[in-house]
Amino acid sequence: MLEVDSGNGSFGDDDFEAEHLRPVDANASKQEVIDVNVGSRLSSIVNLRSVASSPKIATSAKRTANYKRRRREKGDNRLGYEAHVGSWARRFFLTKEVWVRTEDFRKDQPDLPANSEHRFANNNMYSRGITYALFEAIPPKYHRLIDFSEYTHLTKDFVTELGDQRSSSINKLRGAIAPILTSDGHKVNPKLLGIAVADRSADKVLLGLLRFSGDTTSKVFAPILFPKGQKKMEYIFTNNIVLDVRHFIVDGRTCSHFPRWIHRVLIHGPSSLAEGSKPDPKAARTKYGLVEVTDHSIALAALLARFLVSADKIFAPMGAITKINWESDYRTYRKLLAFNPGTPFVKYIFKTINKYAFAGVAKRLADLPAFSPFCGPHISTSPVYFGTIQSGG
Repeated sequence: MLEVDSGNGSFGDDDFEAEHLRPVDANASKQEVIDVNVGSRLSSIVNLRSVASSPKIATSAKRTANYKRRRREKGDNRLGYEAHVGSWARRFFLTKEVWVRTEDFRKDQPDLPANSEHRFANNNMYSRGITYALFEAIPPKYHRLIDFSEYTHLTKDFVTELGDQRSSSINKLRGAIAPILTSDGHKVNPKLLGIAVADRSADKVLLGLLRFSGDTTSKVFAPILFPKGQKKMEYIFTNNIVLDVRHFIVDGRTCSHFPRWIHRVLIHGPSSLAEGSKPDPKAARTKYGLVEVTDHSIALAALLARFLVSADKIFAPMGAITKINWESDYRTYRKLLAFNPGTPFVKYIFKTINKYAFAGVAKRLADLPAFSPFCGPHISTSPVYFGTIQSGG
């Protein structure tokens, strides 16, 4: 073997690493090569043991062990749920709520159903509705961990994962919103819509989707939510930008205005917009077994359509740039659907979206009446709430 100058003419007796870093002669035997390689690995092991035995690492390891022991003693053992919390949060975002807070994580499940119209009475009742939804979303074996006053880990992990799901959904839609707007006849700059940090505050085309002529601020019922941007409350949520244009023939007349685009991207993924696309096995619809839309998903689609063309960069309850109260607007959309459940419009829009978006629709949807023989959906103005929001838009 070749000699290596160690600097002092010879290797020290205890110089383990240097001894096994000698280069191998070109004519060295197979055994000599193995000896050198094994020696290098042993050297790495020795170094790792040396680092692990340092006082700093030992103290950290001891602290971690003590923390885990205390957590077990309190009964707050996260083992088992950590691998699933991301899936729970994504399904929750798609089917239940957009935002949750620590105070929503209570000890017991409230009596108030999550979809009851009573939940909209005030903020406390709405929070109780979210708690109800959390108990539905999280398996019973982990229900005792939902109490934030007693256990904090599940709450923090769930809130974090839910935030990740909001960001992920927004990122997917940023790549799809420009083609949707373009196909609807709007000449938009794809760079403004595809990049979160782009300055969209002064773009006239985008402002026209958020404000009606003469308005100086964005409205909860913005032009983007109506066909051709014309504010007629009986056609709310039916603009093809928010959802899709789907032509139906009723009484010999052509009716459009049926939801699907935003839902399609969220449920089936961005690739589903391509003609002839097949279901993605990794998409939410397949992964989570989604079979029907809800008042939440319709409200979410409307909210996301507005957010994506707004100047805000982060999807937070309150817009940092626009000062739009996104959370309040989302609740307003849900109120509109919750307080008009028996109207032809609400029944028809649910049935139509489900028929298009899902291959297998829940059997109970088949019991819904056929669309009444007039062209276009209508909302009954009899509920008191409808009159209130119509005047406040």
